[in-house]
Amino acid sequence: MKMNRYILSIALSALVVLPACQQIEPEVFDKPSSARMSEFLEEVRSALTAEQYGWTLDYFPSSKYAGVTYALSFTDQKVTACLETDPETTVTSTFAMKTDDGPVLSFDTYNEVLHAYATPDQSKYQAKGGDFEFEIRSFDKTKKEIVMIGKRSRNACTLRPLSKPAAEYFATAKAFEESIELAAFEGSIGDSVVVGFIDNATRTISISPKDDESQSVDVRYVVTENTLRLMTPLTYNGVEFTEFTYDPATPAVVSSDISFHKIIPAGWLSFDSLKGDYTLAYAGGTLNVTLEDDGTGKGFNLAGLASAWKLPVKYNSGRGRISFNVQQVGANNTHTFWFCALDAAIQSFSWSEDNGMYSKVDDAEKPDFTLSFVDDGKFEGDSDWSGWVSFYVTAFKGAPSSETYDAEALPNDYYFTGGSSYLGGPITMQKKAE
Repeated sequence: MKMNRYILSIALSALVVLPACQQIEPEVFDKPSSARMSEFLEEVRSALTAEQYGWTLDYFPSSKYAGVTYALSFTDQKVTACLETDPETTVTSTFAMKTDDGPVLSFDTYNEVLHAYATPDQSKYQAKGGDFEFEIRSFDKTKKEIVMIGKRSRNACTLRPLSKPAAEYFATAKAFEESIELAAFEGSIGDSVVVGFIDNATRTISISPKDDESQSVDVRYVVTENTLRLMTPLTYNGVEFTEFTYDPATPAVVSSDISFHKIIPAGWLSFDSLKGDYTLAYAGGTLNVTLEDDGTGKGFNLAGLASAWKLPVKYNSGRGRISFNVQQVGANNTHTFWFCALDAAIQSFSWSEDNGMYSKVDDAEKPDFTLSFVDDGKFEGDSDWSGWVSFYVTAFKGAPSSETYDAEALPNDYYFTGGSSYLGGPITMQKKAE
């Protein structure tokens, strides 16, 4: 199918300006600024190396990936790191305290654990949007809390001291996360009745007015031993939230002395009920496809679209639905291959990874329910873009752009089953009764 237009969406994130690490009054100092900076960096280094069990680092890569927690142990020039998902694997490398328009903590030599989200490869040309250098924005000596900003992501990442060995801390945090039997909640903030959703795959909490979920406020979190700790404070209707605890007796989530009780949204589907075989219908035909557990219990792979690749599919545990997102599905030495959003009405497609569509179910009680798909409305393209309703798979010479578009380079086994690069919408998936 001839593509006669292109759409490229560049998401601009707002620059968050935090307070400087130290308030400087308009007076004459007895030391030059370079000396004061050196002293500050030495204070931070001394604090980092003084903790017996090291530090946790709340780490937030690109919003496409969940926030995670690192455990870091420092000596004078070395740092030993492990990740919450594998606390037994530790890697040691160097770190540096330096100045670059302000104080910076840099993990300056390669460390396969610390650089896991920041190192690109053939399948992820922009890596996972992570950082290995952090601007130090504040150091609270009383709390022993070091607030930083990732130099590339501009996401807040915070260091806090550990009071026990990392493996023990992570085991407790994992048990806490697994104990939460609640994915959607309702309550009142001031005079507003709100609903909220916890998506444990992306570790995102969303809060919106009960009567208008389109006005959602989203914030990312990491898991501690007994809380869901937010990346940045969330203020809603004049109330500030920094973390949520869980009350299993109700069940409810609690924050800022407000209790939010469990609800089950209309049309909610469990992870297990979504797994299985489907008939995917598109304009002109059908395909036999399967939603397979991706091994995490939090997401799927959709098999059957093509022989060379399976499509990673997100599961939103709070809303009980799946979503398709634009993404890279393969690569070779010269090209990358992309599953794209297509608006067939105007013959335009998008490779913006912000673009997505989510499922709606006709009847969640039926064993052979049917999923239809709706544009999530996040893409802001040309004024005549009417929404994502069709699938398109294509090739680019490296990173995707209008200049690198090279559809003829798509290998045969990357075409959709049946031999086309295009599946016209609307797309539906009907569950096959077992």
